[in-house]
Amino acid sequence: MTTSPAPSDDQRPSSRRRPWTRAQRRAAAGHFVRGLAYGTGLAITSLVSYWIQQMM
Repeated sequence: MTTSPAPSDDQRPSSRRRPWTRAQRRAAAGHFVRGLAYGTGLAITSLVSYWIQQMM
């Protein structure tokens, strides 16, 4: 009796980890964007504060 060849990667069932890793990547990307926004806001606020101090 012969066995059939292994299915190609496209035909294999997705593992349980894939949805979890996709969710983790999405969450990490969200945290990265949020961090960039907070950092940008802090930098702008610091520069404006410094500029105001120099004007006085």
